[in-house]
Amino acid sequence: MPKLACAVLTICVSASAVAAQAHDITAYTDSLLFRVRALARAVPGELPREIRYINFAEEKAPLSYVLVGGSDSVVIASHPVFQVRYPRGWIMIESGWNRDIDTNATFWPDRFARIQQGLRDARLIVVTHEHHDHVGEAIRTTTPASIAPKTLLNRQQVQTLIDRPSSPLVRLAADRASQYLVIDYDRVYPIAPGMVLIRAPGHTPGSQMVYVRLASGRELLFIGDIAWMMAGVERRVQKPEAVSRELNEDRDALQQQLDWLSGLTARTGVVLINSHDERWLWALRQRGVLKEDLDLRKP
Repeated sequence: MPKLACAVLTICVSASAVAAQAHDITAYTDSLLFRVRALARAVPGELPREIRYINFAEEKAPLSYVLVGGSDSVVIASHPVFQVRYPRGWIMIESGWNRDIDTNATFWPDRFARIQQGLRDARLIVVTHEHHDHVGEAIRTTTPASIAPKTLLNRQQVQTLIDRPSSPLVRLAADRASQYLVIDYDRVYPIAPGMVLIRAPGHTPGSQMVYVRLASGRELLFIGDIAWMMAGVERRVQKPEAVSRELNEDRDALQQQLDWLSGLTARTGVVLINSHDERWLWALRQRGVLKEDLDLRKP
């Protein structure tokens, strides 16, 4: 997909006028979506046609660990990687992590092997935030020459990975940062036809949302770990305070994001994709919003 690759890389490596949209990164209102929709047309080219995903690991936890006021009932937390499929190539959202980083989860090596292929052949790789389960393979890959130069990291993600990674196994050496596509933006940033990044610090300093508009007109918003379960978004309820402290979250920022995201689909039609709610991902698959497994056919 040469046209897409050229457009993506040109914008990513040159901090152009679109880099500074606003300085107040906490003002989450529906007017923000208006700007994001406009910027989704900023990069010329064919829009993506579908979103696919593959769940390479999962673990169980009591709902009380996931959100305030949760019961002791056990929920399944999935660990997916997403593929934004264009007519002639794809962009990956998240990179996953290999089994040696977290041995507590159920892990499917065959699925992870497909993810590794998807990353190697992708036009671009973006992550919602810098925790190991989202960025691990992009940092720990055994094929850095085919992964790092097309992995897009924002400045805050890089700083966290250098100074205080969620696992020492994904610590990024400062002299390796230049191998990645590193950008610094205030508010919103278009990266490809139909795709826009939205700064959302709170879960981590480098957290961001990823907006995608498909050729069909469907709009999706990948929200990362702003909430681990969609019930948190729907009820505007965060993770328990003890968990937030452990993660060093900014609860004020997260609350502002949850207040905006709650009801966003009803107001605007934008479908929310969070990273770990297995039941929600299954429901979206049943509705045809997501497709399971990766399409790794080369153009």
